[in-house]
Order: sequence, then C-alpha cells, then structure tokens
Amino acid sequence: MSDELERRPEPDPRPVPARDDRGTLPPERVRAMFDRIARPYDTMNRLMTAGLDQQWRRLAADAAGVGAGASVLDACCGTGDLSLELARRVGPSGEVIGVDFSEGMLERARAKAAAAGLEQIEWIVGDALALPVPTNRVAAATVAFGIRNVADYETAFRELVRVVRPGGTVVCLEITTPDEGILATFYKVWFDGLVPAVGRLVDRDATSAYSYLPASVRRFPDPPQLGEVMYRAGLEKVRFRTLAGGIVALHVGQVPRR
Repeated sequence: MSDELERRPEPDPRPVPARDDRGTLPPERVRAMFDRIARPYDTMNRLMTAGLDQQWRRLAADAAGVGAGASVLDACCGTGDLSLELARRVGPSGEVIGVDFSEGMLERARAKAAAAGLEQIEWIVGDALALPVPTNRVAAATVAFGIRNVADYETAFRELVRVVRPGGTVVCLEITTPDEGILATFYKVWFDGLVPAVGRLVDRDATSAYSYLPASVRRFPDPPQLGEVMYRAGLEKVRFRTLAGGIVALHVGQVPRR
C-alpha cells in the first residue's frame, strides 16, 4: 500500500461501541443465513460492487505479502475467492487454509478450487472465534467481508494473531460507510434500498440476508475504530486505507516478534 494512502491509527484504551445493534444476529442464524445464500452469493457480490470486489481481494492478497511456498489462513472464507487468489500466490508448494462456519459456502468454495486446479487449499468448517488451527501455524492470515458477522471482533482478531507466526501479517478487508457527501447519500440509497431489492430478484430466499447486510455495516466500527480493535487484539503497526471513495477499508497489522 502506498504511503500516501495509508493512515495509521494510534492505540486507544477506550472500548469501541457497536454503532447499531440492529445489525446483530445470533451465530446460529448467521450460519443458516449464509448456508441459504451460498448459491447466489458470488452473483450478488459482483452486482453490488460492479465487479470491484475481485480487485479488492487482489489488493488484500498483495497486502498479505505471501509468496511461493508460504502458508496462509483465510478466515470467514465464504465461497473462497480470496483463498483462491492466495493459492495462486503461494503456488503448488504452498498452503492455504480456508475456514468458514457455513458448510454451504464451503461447498461452493471446494467446487471453485477443483475447477481451477488449486489443490493446495484445505477447507475447514470452523468458528472464527475459535479457529481449528494450531498456534503459529501460518505466515499470514486474512479475513475479507466476514469480520463484521462475528459476535466479537476483538476475539476474532486475537485468534488470527494466535495462528500467525511472530512477525507475520494480518489483513482485513471490509465494507465501511462514507462519512458525508454525494457518495454517502448514494451509498445509503444503494445499500438500504436497492441491494435488498436486487437480492430479491436474484433469489427470493436471499431477501432477508441482503436486508441484514446494510444493518451489519451500520453497526460495524469505522476504519480508525477497527484499527483500535486490532491494536487491542495484540497487533502492531496497524494501518489502513479506504477504497472506492470510502465504501471499503483495507487494514493491515503485524504480529509482534517475541
């Protein structure tokens, strides 16, 4: 990430409050929701982002800094788009571990990996709050468009810190909310009104899920606040950049060398 696009939040001991409790669902309902929308998930991502989500995932893979032969974890991996991008970076001699608690999403991920001939990915059903991965197992960890769906952000980041070796990297790519201006107005109209409507057209069963999306974004910490969460989880040198006029944020932190 270029220096002019980086912002470096400083540690702050104060707790980060949820912005809107209406974006909260019990874990079992979140799991059921993602199982239900696994089939239209990729189509909806492309429609909601005009195809930019793939570019954003490539930037996240760049930020992970992994190369041939490396091992990397992709938490909340969903249908596996970022896992596949990471697998191309680490090559046949490397390893990617994709973890998600939705078996429906992982089923789609496995099919995509098989079609791409990427056999170096291990897909595991698991909870981001208690990753089924040994301590210091990987060189880097990523989470893309998934951290806002966990019940405890700080615990999830602590788990990512645990599984990454000292000196390794943790990357988070997530939707955020523009603060003001024309883009903020358009964003509100799009996410609050058009996204649920498009979800209903793509798959009637997905309507409630894409109504949940804008609420989950509203309650999510803004980029500086999320940086504070990452610091408290044990990361250092946390920085972030916003993308697409401020609708997406890419955070990067380093696991301290012990």
